Amino acid sequence: MGDLSEFGQFIKDGGTAGYVILTAGFFAAGLAIERLIRIRQYSVDSRAFMAKLKKYILSDNIDRAISLCNSKPGALLPKVLKAGLTRAKDSEADIQNAVDEATLEVLPKLEARSLYLPVLANLATLLGLFGTIVGLIMAFKGGDAVDAVQRQAFLQKAIALAMNSTAMGIMVAMPALLVNTFLQSKINGIISDIDQYSVKLINLLSASKKGGHVASSEDDSAASE
Repeated sequence: MGDLSEFGQFIKDGGTAGYVILTAGFFAAGLAIERLIRIRQYSVDSRAFMAKLKKYILSDNIDRAISLCNSKPGALLPKVLKAGLTRAKDSEADIQNAVDEATLEVLPKLEARSLYLPVLANLATLLGLFGTIVGLIMAFKGGDAVDAVQRQAFLQKAIALAMNSTAMGIMVAMPALLVNTFLQSKINGIISDIDQYSVKLINLLSASKKGGHVASSEDDSAASE
């Protein structure tokens, strides 16, 4: 309880800026948790997934490949690849258009609210600086007090406001920026996987169709002989 009361006093000494920074910190924490959960839902072991998908495509079992994509309903990469698989019998351009369209649909989900964390971190830092400036202004005004005891109390309050608001701003900004960096690396990884494996899918489907055409031509030649 002592530590809790000291922390409450610490926030109180930060003044209005401290309360606003604390509010920004709660928003940042909630947003970070929500984004971490979402990114985890959107992720998939891309190498293992593509390895299984490749086996089905090379064995000309597109239905099994689509079923594999359906088994990962929350992940974004399978959703994009499924769009290409459903057009497997069409031309390469049609497959590419389907993949591009699916990519454009999933990217907003991936990047939603991703810019708010650095904004909240910057806001907390600026609010801490604002509290520091207000505290310094109060400290200069406190020098006008005639009574020494009153002047000392006023200066202590002003310095506490300046220091505590700055500390709170940094306390909120640093973890918010760290979490944002982690999230951006995960987002960039998912986008990179989508770009890389969608190209591989198109190449696989194209090669599979060409192999089928070659095989059917050889069968036709053998039958005519």
